[in-house]
Order: sequence, then structure tokens, then C-alpha cells
Amino acid sequence: MMEKLEFKAFFHALGDYSRFVILHSLAKQDMSVGEIVSATGIEQSNVSHHMYCLLNCGFVNVRKDGNKRIYRINEEVKETVEKITEHIDTYKKEIISCGIANGEYISGVI
Repeated sequence: MMEKLEFKAFFHALGDYSRFVILHSLAKQDMSVGEIVSATGIEQSNVSHHMYCLLNCGFVNVRKDGNKRIYRINEEVKETVEKITEHIDTYKKEIISCGIANGEYISGVI
């Protein structure tokens, strides 16, 4: 069984909107930081920060290609991102209207 700290760290890393957008982009193709910046509109310094987190959490891998570092999403994470995106698209009305989750979010509980 996972520990509470592992659970919270996993969902904190995955639950950041910018990191999720980056993962969603990487699910389509491998990219360098510059390509991620172009695809997401997130500033380069922020992308670098998020990539450090995603790399350390095991969500992505990196390889060198000349001067560039090319990032690739792990296949298991790719499937997870695709399933989460599908779920949000299917249940967006229910998710938005969930008083408990939205109340906790607004009050800072989560």
C-alpha cells in the first residue's frame, strides 16, 4: 500500500495545470524545451522548472540530441494522461458542479 506522502506528492506533481498541459503535449510527440514552450505558451523558465519536477517524479525521460535535451513521456503516464483527459471531457459538467471538490479547492483544503 502506498503511503500518504507518496500519494500527495504524485497528485501534486500531476495536478499542476501547467505540468499536465506539458504532459498532454508530450503524449503527442517527444519535444525539446523550446518546442514545449511553443506548444504550450508556458514561459521557458517555467517549462524548465516543470520538466525538472516531471523528470524527478519519473513521468518523463530525457535523451540528448546534439545540444538539445529531448523529453519523452513514460508510456504508463501517457495512458494515464489520456484517460484523465477523456474523463474530464466526458464528465466536465459533473466535475465543475461538484460542490465538495470545488468547495475544498476554493477554501484551500486541497
